[in-house]
Amino acid sequence: MHPFTGLATREDGAIKVCCRSQPIGFIQNQTLEQAWNNDAMRTVRRQVLSNEQPAVCKPCFDLEAQGVESLRQRHIRDSYPESRINLYPNALDSLQDDFTMPFELPTIEIKINNLCNLKCRMCNPLDSTQWKDWKEVESFYQDEGNYLVDAVRKLGLTKAPYIGLFENKDDFWKNLEKLLPYFRRVEFAGGEPLMDPTHYKILDMLARHGNNIELKYATNGTVTGIKGGRTIHDYWPKFKKVSVNVSIDGLHDVYEYIRGNGKFNEIEDNIKVFKSFPNVDYVVGACTVQAGNIMQLPEIIDYFLNKMGIVFYSHRVNYPNVLSAQCLPIKYKEDVVSKLKKLLVDVKTWKCMDQHPQLLPMTLQQIQDNINFLQARDLSSKWTQTLEFNRRLDASRKQGPFESICLK
Repeated sequence: MHPFTGLATREDGAIKVCCRSQPIGFIQNQTLEQAWNNDAMRTVRRQVLSNEQPAVCKPCFDLEAQGVESLRQRHIRDSYPESRINLYPNALDSLQDDFTMPFELPTIEIKINNLCNLKCRMCNPLDSTQWKDWKEVESFYQDEGNYLVDAVRKLGLTKAPYIGLFENKDDFWKNLEKLLPYFRRVEFAGGEPLMDPTHYKILDMLARHGNNIELKYATNGTVTGIKGGRTIHDYWPKFKKVSVNVSIDGLHDVYEYIRGNGKFNEIEDNIKVFKSFPNVDYVVGACTVQAGNIMQLPEIIDYFLNKMGIVFYSHRVNYPNVLSAQCLPIKYKEDVVSKLKKLLVDVKTWKCMDQHPQLLPMTLQQIQDNINFLQARDLSSKWTQTLEFNRRLDASRKQGPFESICLK
C-alpha cells in the first residue's frame, strides 16, 4: 500500500517508498512532488500490482523469507486497524494507466534531521548528533558494505555532526504546504523529533488542518518538548489523534547500556505523561531486538504489558549485522526460544488480555516473529565480532562489559 499512499524521507536527503525501503530519489536533485511520480516510483507501483518484488522493497521480503511479519504485510492486513488498506481503502482509485497518481498523498513519514540526545549502540551518526565514536566501529560497517560508510564520509558527519538537508529546500516547504489539505496521517521519526525545532515548525503548518490529521511518533521518549511554547502539551491537543511508539530496547541497566545517555526511570515517567492525553490513541513500547537485549526479551514483554500498560512491538537490528540476535551462540538462542515458547502459552492468561482482547493476537505474532527470526539463520560465527564491537564502544563510552549486562 505504501507506493500508493505516501512517501518517507531520510536525513541524508533520501526520498523513499516507506521508512524501510531503499531510496527512489534524493531531495538534493528532485522535489517530493517529482519523486512521487518519478520513473522509480512508477516502476514500484507496476511491480507491486504485477505481484513482483521491487528491489527497493528488499528489507521486507528478506524478513518474510525468515518467517517474520514485515511492514508490507501489516499494511495489507485488515486485522490491523492502522493498516493502510483500512485507512485508505480507495487509494488506487486515482491511479492512472501510466502508474502516476495525483500529488495528494494522505501520509508522509518524516525524518528530517539527525538531532538527538541519545547514542544508541545500533545507531550511527546519520541518525544521531551524539554519535562521536563512529571511527571505533566503522570497520564493521565497511566489512558488510553498508551504505553508511560512504554517507557519513560524504556528509562529513564525524566533523560536523548535524545534518538537515530538507530544512533549507524551499521546494520541500512548498510541497508540504500543497499537501496540507490531503494529509490524514503524518509520522515523525528522527533523530529525536520531540526535541527538534523543525518538527514544531511543521506542526504549526499541520495544525491548520489538525482536526483531520493523526500524528504518529517514533520517539525515544526522553523529552516532551523544548523551550518557547513548543511541547506536546502545546501541540498534541490540536490534532485529531496521536499515536506514540517509544523506543525502549531493554529494562533498567540493559536499556541504559544500549541507549547511551538514556535513563529508564525518565522513560517510565514520560510514558505516563503521553498516556494522559485524551486524544492519544495508544502508546507502544517499540523494542529493537538485538544481541544485547534478546536474553531479556521475555521479561521485556511482561514488563511492557503488565507493568507499564503499553503495547509490545518489536523489530530487529539489520545492521551492523554483528549486533543481530542471530549472532548469539546456539546455547543462548535455545534458551531464549524455550522461554518465548512458554510465553506463547502464559500470555493468554494475563489480565491485560481479557481487558484488551485485541492485544492477544498482536502479542502472539510478535513473540512468534522473534522465535522464527532466531531460528531462521545461524550467524553465531560472528559472535567474536559481536563482542569486539561492544568492547570498542565500552572503552569509548566507559560502559560495560557487555557480557555482564546483556547475557544475564
